[in-house]
Amino acid sequence: MEFRRIKYFEMVARTGNITKAAEKLKMAQPPLSQQIHILEKRLGVKLFERHKQGMFLTSEGYLFLEQVTPLIKQFDGLTTFMSGMNNKSGGGKLTVATLTGYSGILGEALFHFWRAHPDICLYIREGVSERILRYMEDKEVQIGITRLPIMNTALNYTMIGNDTIRAFLRDDDPLAHKEIILPKDLKNRLLLLIQTNTEHSGFTRIAQILEEAGTRPRIVCYADTVATQLQLIRRKMGIGLLPNSGVAFMQPGVKMIPFCETEINIPTAVVWQKNEANPLVIEAKNMIVKYCSGEGATKSSTV
Repeated sequence: MEFRRIKYFEMVARTGNITKAAEKLKMAQPPLSQQIHILEKRLGVKLFERHKQGMFLTSEGYLFLEQVTPLIKQFDGLTTFMSGMNNKSGGGKLTVATLTGYSGILGEALFHFWRAHPDICLYIREGVSERILRYMEDKEVQIGITRLPIMNTALNYTMIGNDTIRAFLRDDDPLAHKEIILPKDLKNRLLLLIQTNTEHSGFTRIAQILEEAGTRPRIVCYADTVATQLQLIRRKMGIGLLPNSGVAFMQPGVKMIPFCETEINIPTAVVWQKNEANPLVIEAKNMIVKYCSGEGATKSSTV
């Protein structure tokens, strides 16, 4: 059970209103409602009675609130204690979460930041977009590199570019000579895809294009990151339709070819808290944007 859902439940229980709770949590109402439903399904009980006047705890909801309240207080107290311990160490810390494909260029950016601030301790996490945004929502990290869209209104972001979907295949594959892989070329082939939630329209577009082309490939693997997929491709498991950033993990005997006449792009961004006031975090964010976007212009947005 994810602790963030417990905190969401506590806020809805305290306010008695999903809209007010979403405002206090600085997130949109639909995702909050979804998280409460997931929690109820996980527990196997109904926690709230839903009425036009608001949301009221059921008897099971009251019992659950009674049990989790001490846990929330303990967690908040532990967070405060650890923050104080970190401040006593002198340099403070910077927490960053990134998509695995950007770990190399992020490392370069953070190295230059660390050289300017050698007393800083860096905490780095890697994962998929959904997990990174969860870290940001729970304020477990200060900066993230993730896919768009971003629904949380408490976050700012700067686009660092589009991660284009490419075809990854062995260099002895019958299609390896082609300059571009078309959807029709994948008929009856084995495919490896990135596992992601459906909010990322670029990944959804892959399935749509294959269906429109009448292609019926067999999906043999979904994975969170590209690195594992490339290992499987090298071992003749199939062809991967994966983000271009996966080239950082390229395997011997595997090549990358453009996919589809109309490129499928996955917009990617650096994300931070809208109310971030720490100048070191802002400096680190700017350096990460600089290195991850290269010389190209970036587009800043507030969501």
